[in-house]
Amino acid sequence: MSQFQQIALELPEEIYSEIEHLTEEEKNSFFRNVLQEQIEQRKTSDLENQMKQGYLEMAQINMELCKEFEIAEEEALRTGERLIVSKE
Repeated sequence: MSQFQQIALELPEEIYSEIEHLTEEEKNSFFRNVLQEQIEQRKTSDLENQMKQGYLEMAQINMELCKEFEIAEEEALRTGERLIVSKE
């Protein structure tokens, strides 16, 4: 069974008034659910940021590779064009 840790939480009166009618267990459950959702959202956001950074880094690497092979691609294009023209 999972062990629980207890935390103290201070809330402004206007927020507390929204939940004061709940039982202690309902409050505990409510806060566990809210925290779990926030944790999941943060994990998702962190993963999205990591992926974005990775794609940006790969874009730079891919651009450098394209530049390195640009001359070879142009030569292959000219060779292909010459072959097509010579067959006509």
